[in-house]
Amino acid sequence: MAKKIENLTLREVEHLAGDDHGEYVGDDLFMAMSARKFGKQFLQTGQPYRVDDGRVMRVLSGHAHSIINMEPHDLQTGMLLVVPADSVFEIEEMDDEFDIQTFSYRELPKETLFKECTTFHLNDDDWQLTDEYFRLLWHTVKRQPLSLSSVRALQTALLSELHLIRNKENAERKRRPISRQEDIFHRFTALVNEHAAREHAIAFYADRLCLTPNHLGSVIREVSGQTVMQWIHRHIIQQAKLQLKYSDLPVWQIAESLNFPNPSFFSKFFKRETGMTPAEYRNR
Repeated sequence: MAKKIENLTLREVEHLAGDDHGEYVGDDLFMAMSARKFGKQFLQTGQPYRVDDGRVMRVLSGHAHSIINMEPHDLQTGMLLVVPADSVFEIEEMDDEFDIQTFSYRELPKETLFKECTTFHLNDDDWQLTDEYFRLLWHTVKRQPLSLSSVRALQTALLSELHLIRNKENAERKRRPISRQEDIFHRFTALVNEHAAREHAIAFYADRLCLTPNHLGSVIREVSGQTVMQWIHRHIIQQAKLQLKYSDLPVWQIAESLNFPNPSFFSKFFKRETGMTPAEYRNR
């Protein structure tokens, strides 16, 4: 019987980190003050993961290019990200210096949560503030017996501070309104994230955005430097990788779920995009 795609649970994070990771991992919480301590198996490139809990990440050093829920994010030193639960996260490439601090969260007040992946380019004061929160969280996590209520109170306070920072950024952004092209791009990527597993044609997205296919193509290329089809193909490959990695579904069934006419067509498409056949990727 075919399994559903599995989430990257906290217990699976513990397995990736190894027995001697020296950090706290449990069913309710994961926290790391330096992901590089876990080794390269913890931050793999080219492999999408679905996280079951929310994540807060601080980029300590280096640079990486990631795709989170179909949105590209260039991660650089001094940035902070909030990644909501049930997100798909993939690091496409990173340099040797890339390192993050991170913790998972769950069961926090709804008003403190972020509905979509949110990035912050923090100034010196805000970076210092988040650093103090992380250090206090770390000391609280290491205390025995562990008090999850204290941990969640600190996480709630930090997320509340991030909402204040975001509200300040939004107020400043209103003075610099988003362009029509950027608005189209964000609406397009949201549509791709929702429909690309079944809808592969440019005309579908152009129709939803009340644009001609040519106009949509020129806008997406101008804003992102990539074509509409590149964005659609990126999502399809990401979903295919998830199913190949986290399920035992046969290739023909994966091809069917992604609306390919037959397994052969899907295999040729996958190899063209990744350099491997689906079977080679699964057995890698």
